[in-house]
Amino acid sequence: MSAREIHVVIVGVSVAGIKVAKTLATFSKSSGYPNLRITLVDRNAYHYHALGAPRSIVDKEFGKKLIFPLSTLLTAHELDPYSPKHQFIQGELSSVSATTVSLQDGQTLSYDYLVLATGSRNKLPANLRSQSITEAQEEAARMFDNVARAQSILIVGGGAVGVEMAGEIGHAYPDKTVTLVHSAGRLLPLNFKPALSDGVVSKLKRVGVTVYLNEKVSIPSGTTFDCSIRPLTLYGASGREYTSDLQILATGTQLHTEYMETLESALGTPLRDTRGAIKVNGYLQLDSPKFTNIFVPGDVNNLPAGAKYALKAAEQGASVAQNLIALIKAPETGRPAALKPWDGSLMSMILVPIGRNLGVFQGMGMTLGHSWWGDVMARNMKGKDYFLSQKEKDFPIRKTF
Repeated sequence: MSAREIHVVIVGVSVAGIKVAKTLATFSKSSGYPNLRITLVDRNAYHYHALGAPRSIVDKEFGKKLIFPLSTLLTAHELDPYSPKHQFIQGELSSVSATTVSLQDGQTLSYDYLVLATGSRNKLPANLRSQSITEAQEEAARMFDNVARAQSILIVGGGAVGVEMAGEIGHAYPDKTVTLVHSAGRLLPLNFKPALSDGVVSKLKRVGVTVYLNEKVSIPSGTTFDCSIRPLTLYGASGREYTSDLQILATGTQLHTEYMETLESALGTPLRDTRGAIKVNGYLQLDSPKFTNIFVPGDVNNLPAGAKYALKAAEQGASVAQNLIALIKAPETGRPAALKPWDGSLMSMILVPIGRNLGVFQGMGMTLGHSWWGDVMARNMKGKDYFLSQKEKDFPIRKTF
């Protein structure tokens, strides 16, 4: 049994961060490292299961279930839950140094190993803006109420999230006017086959959604998208007018990695690309030989877009956890840690529910766009609960211990 004091700080309790935290906590409890402790840091008091956001805007009770308290994430992994060694701190990361992280409220945490899993932020309703659990629940309920009240809804952006939101609203409210506008010539990411997009367009029409492709919508500077009732007319490059009383922007994500500036200044070299994504090597370590104890899984790293899906983030988290365990065990073995690179695979499978009954699927050599088999696959594999039942396994304790 090792008596070493080891402190792992994980900033960002995202899909990747959760995987790292739970794997390390299990290792600490069962593998002879009782002095390995984990500190979780996140700006929110909760984890939001964003995959379920499309269903939440038409099902208020479902939306309530997507919010999980972070204070109990590692409770089941404590040797003594009444005297916990793992800790959750609600706070915003301000800066990173070689040995510490600083939070905006002035707290400083020293670390032996650091995981930066701060992810990316989407517009509402794919992410919530509130930081407390109560306010997040109220925000989710307010979005549901506004969608229910709106008579005409415009969704800008035809990736998977935009398509799923349009499908859910069209299915739940057949009397509403729902319009989906996308700037490309086909829906969904371009690494998936055109036949899949054709199937999506057809099935969206079946639930009453009007789709416009190859249309760039001009959005005036300062326009906010908060799922509120707001009569608004936007204009497409074609000259077409899009008038609606509720708008959803389902395009792009934002990275907030300003916390890297201090470390970059100390090194005198950039650690981020032009988008602000943090550069990593094949082991998902910070791309600097001086910081082999800093790992960066998930959306916040500079891997390709095909690695930015929830499944891939979880895989990256698992890879980081195993390499951290190898580094932690190395001093006892007297041998260098044998790290394993993340396999670098990109997402090649996609499931897109379109309402409760329809959907499309690509994977395992199949492209099921128009086929009713696509409906079966999407409905049974994802559309049932948007993987909520799997997420609930990460949070067996909902209330504070």
